[in-house]
Amino acid sequence: MVSKKSKTGSRHSVSISLIPVALLVLCVMGSIALVAHSAAMRQVSVELEREKHQITQSFHYEAEGLLTSLSRDESLGDLVRSGQSRADIERALGNLARRQMLDYAILVSRNEGVALGEAGEADTLLQRARVAQILIDNSRMRGMEGATIGIGREARVVQDGVSLLTLSTLPIGRNLVLLATRPVTSSTMRRLSTMLAVPNLRMIAGRSTLESSLSIASLDGHSTMSVIWDPAREASDILGELALFGFVGTCLVATVGLILFRRIRRSTEEILRREAQASHEARHDALSGLPNRTVFIDALSENIDDLPHRDHSLAVLLLDLDKFKDVNDTYGHAAGDRVLVEFGARVRPLLRQTDVLARLGGDEFAVLLPSIRSHLDATRLAQAIVDAANRPFVIDGIDMRIGVTVGIAIGPSDGTDSATLLRAADTALYRAKNEGRNRFNLYEHRMNEQERMRKLVDDELRGAIERDELTLVYQPQVHADTGRIASVEALVRWRHPVHGMISPIMFISAAEERGLIVPLGEWVMRRAMRDAARWPKLRVGVNVSAVQFRQKDFVTSVAGVLKECAVQSHQLELELTEGVLVEDADQAQAAMMELRALGVKLALDDFGTGYSSLIYLRRFAFDKIKIDKSFLDQMEATGESAILVHSVVHLGRALGLEVTAEGVETEEQRRFLQAVGCHLLQGYLFSKPISAEQLDELLKVEGDISQAPPRQISAA
Repeated sequence: MVSKKSKTGSRHSVSISLIPVALLVLCVMGSIALVAHSAAMRQVSVELEREKHQITQSFHYEAEGLLTSLSRDESLGDLVRSGQSRADIERALGNLARRQMLDYAILVSRNEGVALGEAGEADTLLQRARVAQILIDNSRMRGMEGATIGIGREARVVQDGVSLLTLSTLPIGRNLVLLATRPVTSSTMRRLSTMLAVPNLRMIAGRSTLESSLSIASLDGHSTMSVIWDPAREASDILGELALFGFVGTCLVATVGLILFRRIRRSTEEILRREAQASHEARHDALSGLPNRTVFIDALSENIDDLPHRDHSLAVLLLDLDKFKDVNDTYGHAAGDRVLVEFGARVRPLLRQTDVLARLGGDEFAVLLPSIRSHLDATRLAQAIVDAANRPFVIDGIDMRIGVTVGIAIGPSDGTDSATLLRAADTALYRAKNEGRNRFNLYEHRMNEQERMRKLVDDELRGAIERDELTLVYQPQVHADTGRIASVEALVRWRHPVHGMISPIMFISAAEERGLIVPLGEWVMRRAMRDAARWPKLRVGVNVSAVQFRQKDFVTSVAGVLKECAVQSHQLELELTEGVLVEDADQAQAAMMELRALGVKLALDDFGTGYSSLIYLRRFAFDKIKIDKSFLDQMEATGESAILVHSVVHLGRALGLEVTAEGVETEEQRRFLQAVGCHLLQGYLFSKPISAEQLDELLKVEGDISQAPPRQISAA
């Protein structure tokens, strides 16, 4: 009996001991189930948010792609030209629509707020036109005189109740806005579905209540459409997997927990990885992998804020590739893209670990040097970048040669905020381009004023020539022995009615860049010869640019001016520089022979500053050489300059040429030049450039004009 009781009690105690174990197991499993359920739901929620974000971003990229494609379309210039009829505009819009696969395009006047022309598919034309008018009406800004279209450069995805559209508005020219739509087709949705790993991405009419849906805004505010998809993973799938392990028992609880933990961790890591990738793509250039403009500006601003706490400077370098458009036009955009990637790869090894290289867009790059000892660090890097870009880019066995122009700004001396520093670097870049490209330039504080004056010259020089607003002054050239006037040099001046005297260096270089040097040179010659008619015994020197001299009808135009102004040909002396002779020596020699046949005198200006002056003296028939002012400036400091001047004078006399020295300012220089046999002297010792009326008075002086009363030689 005892035995039986013992066995019975034992079984009872075992059953009692199993109750708390079972309860513990149930609690653990219940807790695991609750945790698993919460984690599964959170994972589904995160996945949905990620999918929505990816789809939204993809639609944004589709719209941006349309905008980029439109902005690069070379036919936009056809829409800007003035004087086009509506039929011409709509024909151009139709061609644009076919190339860009648009279903609607309309050109709007920004100021008047009216459509200048539209084109589109017949079944959507009226519907799109109605919606476009709503968009235009809603874009008008109130409270201003007249109606102003406020549509700016914009890209988005919209829907019209039937289909999805990529909509782009692109300002072109000064007064036009192009509005265009392209359908988002089913094939596009399938492509996005595959690319984003979002199953069954599709469009439906109406607003969906599904969590895996995204409402798309409409153009007219009345109809709605949604984009829906199948979630990548359902919560029930995850819970089913966990339930299978829960029934295994207490012995498998730890294993289930471990598996669940690992699964959740992998899912979370994947989400984080995708988010990190999306963040990286948002802050880096997709083609080159370099940081984009946003990252560069952030890094620049951060380093500028830290400058007061550091004892060094920073530098900003803006890089613009030269001849890159030629690569795209000749070899295609794929080759151009490979050149951009290769250029970035060449620049990276030149930088320190703390430096930042970014692609700002197109063929524009930027470099941030957060810590430099002096501007030499920046200029050395700029030269290294120029040298790297000058090496051939070998693409598919073809040598492609480009270059790079660099503008440099130093902080804080050139600016204490990112916008100012970037403007300074851009100004330096603009100057480097104007100086010939494939080089670098440091920003100088006077550049802004110089660039402002350059723009003024660009805008008004042509009008100044046409309105006869320029004037001439004359600087005498005197006999070395007597000091009496032998000839004069004509110099052009521009007294602007608002800005006063503008330096000839500024507007003459601008005239060369803008193709105005020929009309400017013709104006100077004609005005000088009109004045020369009043001085029949005086020779008048006129400077001639290389561009003007190489004109096919130059000799004919000179003969015409002499005849028109009724002056003797020997009164005109053309002053030529070596640049006139370098490009086509045979053509120059022929033109000079024709000019000498007319009786016109020829002088070689700035003699001794080039590389081949002696060759020119031997080959070309000059009457005079003019010793450059720089030799006299250095003559007192170095004996070598005096020896060179002495040699040049004797060379000229030996060749039977008249020798003139420019820049004579002291009696010591005059006595030296007299002693070595120089024929004519020109400089402030005798007279500054003066007006024709003042020259009339100076010609009345008997003897040495350097001794004339000051009132007779005041500068004009």
